[in-house]
Amino acid sequence: MRELPDFLEPQALLAGTLCLMSCPHSGEAPVFVRRIVANLEKLAGHPALSAEMRTVCRRLAAQWEERLAATAGGHGPASVH
Repeated sequence: MRELPDFLEPQALLAGTLCLMSCPHSGEAPVFVRRIVANLEKLAGHPALSAEMRTVCRRLAAQWEERLAATAGGHGPASVH
């Protein structure tokens, strides 16, 4: 897979994450939730994003992490690598 230019990488990651978050049943599928959390955590640490956007991503990651813990299949770490 080819690398994206630095300025496009967070935009592509955000677009993909928003797409996953908007899937009707994504909150019920641990694999989707783990990917959403991992993407939001990556965005929360991305230097190209404003401090405010990183804070929003960090908070959203925590909320989706709680959703993962509430699902029956949410055992194990949320990180997806």
